[in-house]
Order: sequence, then C-alpha cells, then structure tokens
Amino acid sequence: MTDGAATIGVLYLAEVIVPQEIELKFALPGVRADDALQRLRRHPLLRRRPMRQQRLVNRYYDTPDGWLRTQRCALRIRGIEALPGKASPTGQPTPDTPARRTWEQTLKTAGHGSGALSVRGEWTTPLARPVLDRAALLATALAAAPDLAQRLDALQPVHETRCLRTTWTVRGGDGSVVEVALDAGDIRASGGRAPLLELELELLAGDPAALHALADALASDLPLLPARTSKAEQAQRLGDGTLDQPVVARPLDLPRHADPIAVARAALGDALGQLCDNLLLAARHDDPEAVHQARVGWRRWRSLLRLLRPWLPAPPAHDALRPLLASLGTVRDLDVALTETLPLWGPLFVEDDTAHPDRLRAWQQASRRLTASVRAARRALRAQLSDPATAQALLACATWLQQLPEHVEAPAGWAAERLGRWHARLAHSLRESTHPADAQTTTDALHAARLLAKRLRYGAEAVAPTLPDKAARRVHRWQRDARTWQSRIGRWRDTQRAAELLAEHRADAALTGFLRGVALAGRRAEAHTGD
Repeated sequence: MTDGAATIGVLYLAEVIVPQEIELKFALPGVRADDALQRLRRHPLLRRRPMRQQRLVNRYYDTPDGWLRTQRCALRIRGIEALPGKASPTGQPTPDTPARRTWEQTLKTAGHGSGALSVRGEWTTPLARPVLDRAALLATALAAAPDLAQRLDALQPVHETRCLRTTWTVRGGDGSVVEVALDAGDIRASGGRAPLLELELELLAGDPAALHALADALASDLPLLPARTSKAEQAQRLGDGTLDQPVVARPLDLPRHADPIAVARAALGDALGQLCDNLLLAARHDDPEAVHQARVGWRRWRSLLRLLRPWLPAPPAHDALRPLLASLGTVRDLDVALTETLPLWGPLFVEDDTAHPDRLRAWQQASRRLTASVRAARRALRAQLSDPATAQALLACATWLQQLPEHVEAPAGWAAERLGRWHARLAHSLRESTHPADAQTTTDALHAARLLAKRLRYGAEAVAPTLPDKAARRVHRWQRDARTWQSRIGRWRDTQRAAELLAEHRADAALTGFLRGVALAGRRAEAHTGD
C-alpha cells in the first residue's frame, strides 16, 4: 500500500533485504461502496481523523507463460491521482492544489499468515513515467532467478484494477500506527470486469495486535469478512474465468513431524479461508457448490479443532455463527433435494407421464415449492452475511488463529494415535448400525458414523503429509474408507432429508411416501453393508 513508511522489520531472501507488508484484508458482502464509505466516516474511531482520497490505476505485469504467477509474485505499476482538496476532520473537502498523477512500481512476493492477515515481501520504487524499472527489479527477490534478463524482456501488461481509495491513519496509545484503506472500483482482465470493494488495514508501526483490535472495532458497524485473495489473484482468476468458481481445500505444505501448532496454522487457516471465500461467493451468486464448499470449510475447521484440542488454547465461542450455519444448512438441504435427489428419483416415481399425469403434476408442484423456498433461504443467508455480528464471529476465529503460540510439545505419533481412536469409533458405529434394537437405533448409528467419517477424513487429509511413511499409508487407507462411508451414508441421508422437506412443503402424499420408501431401503442397505 505504501513505500518505506510501511516497512516493519526486515528478513533476508536470496541475499536481498525484504521489506514486509503486514495487513488485514476484508470483503464487505451485501454493502454498497457509498454506504461503506459513509459508515466508516461516521465511525467513532475515524470521524475526527483527516480523510484522504486518491484514484488508483494498478497495471499488473507477467510473462506470456505466467512466470511471476507460478512464483506467487505480483508486479504492478500504479498510477496515483490525489483528488483536489483534502478532507477535514469532519470529512468535508477543503481547497487544495490541483490533482496530479504520480507513478510507482511494486513487486510483492507470496504472503504468509492466516485468516485475513497477510505478511508479504514488498519492494516499491518511484517512477517518472509508467514504464518498468528493470534496475529496481534487480534489487528484489527476483535477483536470484535464472534467466532473469530474458524473463524481464518478456514482461507485459496482463490485467489491471481501478479504484477510488479512501484512507485514514489511526495512531494508538500503544504507539501503533495503522492505515485504514477502503478501495472501491473494478477489476479488468481479458475484456471482462468485476466489482471491487475491500477494506485493508496496514500496520505502519507497532504490534500486529493493533490490527486485530482496530478490525474488531470497525466490525461493529460493517460486515468485515476475512479475505485472503489479493487484487492481483482476483484479476488473474477473472482473466482465466475462475473468479467465481467455488474454492476447495488447498494442499497443505507441511514438513514431516510437524507439531500441532504448525498443523493448526496451516490446516485451520486454510479451512477458515475456504469458509470465508465461499461465503463471499454465496453472497454474490446462487451456485449450490459455493454453499457446499463453505460448509466443508466449516466442517474441516470443527474437525481439526477436535483433533488438535489437547494442544490448543480454547477457541472462541461459535454461538454468534449459529444463525449463519443454520442458513447454510437450510440452503444446502434444499439445493440437494432440487438438483440431486428429485432429478434422480422423480422420473422413477412418474414412470409414464401419459399414464400418470397426476404424478407428473405432483413432482412439478413439489419442485416449484422447493424452488421458492430456496430463494427465500438464500435471501436469509445473504442477510446473515451482511450482519456485522456474523463477520465479527469469523474475525474472532481469525484473530485467535493468528495469536497461537509459536510451538508446543507433543508426543511422537500424536496425530496417528488420535486418528486411530477415531477410526475405531467409526468401526464401532458401523457395527452398531447392523444390530439395531429398532429403526431409530439404526438411524442414530448411521448418523453418528457419517459424522465420524467426516471428522476422520478431514483430520487425515491434514496430517498425512507430516507422518512417517508407514503411518502415512495407514492413515491414507483410513481416509479412503472414511470418504467411502461418508458418501454412501450421505446418499441415504439426502433422500431421507428430501422426503422430510416434501412433507414440510405439503407435497403430494404419494411422492413423499415414495421417497420415504427409497430412504428406508437405503438405510437398510447401508446397515447391512456395515456388518
């Protein structure tokens, strides 16, 4: 965001001194740019502070083969135009010198951190005109790259962002200095455009804890959803058509014998990122997979908290997230019924629409009622996402994760030992489902087995890279078994839930009874297979 004033400490990479950018980034789902600006201007922490506005044009460069992208670097030239006048403490403009545009070049390396926090290498160089300064790039992390001269020759503009940036500087009593920046504009790539609205908090001086304290205060008035995707990454995804694709779990880069804290930072950080990324998509689009992947992110978070619980401090309470989680569950259940269960079993129920027109009408009526319900459920979900209380609860998770201790002592084999217990409990639940005292016992045992299968799967996926070869092979086998049982029991559960939804929506009794029969057969089949 800024040049040398934003430098907090140094580290060394490829024998080059690396300035660091430490910031929190947030999306603002369900909020218009003008509304966000007015809420910030009225906030008690900002309303008496000078406000500055600039128009920014960021032009990003890469080689035709995407070399910088593969190196997880972003190179841009930024044009900065300070708007005429500067804001008084009340936010009203006052006369000033005419606007003029300045230029600067910035290289950023891949960030590390968790939740909304990013710590990245950053090199910024003033420019007299909007042309890349090759000599300045030789003093960055790129200096050690092979064939650098040829790579620099191949650099060309690939995408850009344009925005109005509004900034405030907040100085804390602890000596911290934080820049608050609201960016409102758009992203442009490959002939396409996407809206841009983000809030960034950058640490200019002091302890990173000041970022979280300020974010929590601002989140009382705005839905600040933790965001981990940079503007450059968003532009890249817009260019290749993946900007609005649901986000799945990322492979974790963990060393062998990683301790529980290292696993927590990587795995819980990715789970929280997966949840928040897909919540942002669900706020903009109706793709059922975005809701599904948001729920997967939450399940991963909860499963990993259980796995790592003996070595972690108490996590924040999740009570404030219950309305959001309930909305996600409602939307997901309706989505599955409409896009998977009814299309699968409806034709079998109808059989021949000429011979059974009443069945066809019953199926079509049920589909219309469920469609109306899922639209209402999505509106309720978006209302939850625009509620500051929801964002504050997610921010509390991100803050807790960032403040974990650096290291913790754990016995050798801690991960395999805990997963082994879960595997044994899953096997027990599957056995219980085969010798029921009544139908409800089977249902309860299969439901418990499904939850255990999810927990085992997500835990195994996280820790398998950290295990010795023999233990890793065993855990991979458990993971495959858990995935299989999760899928198989899930098919039965989805059919049962669809039948429940049909009854709630007063669907035709014959259609509801048909699906209940299918679910009963599926339950009996899974119970028999578990023996």
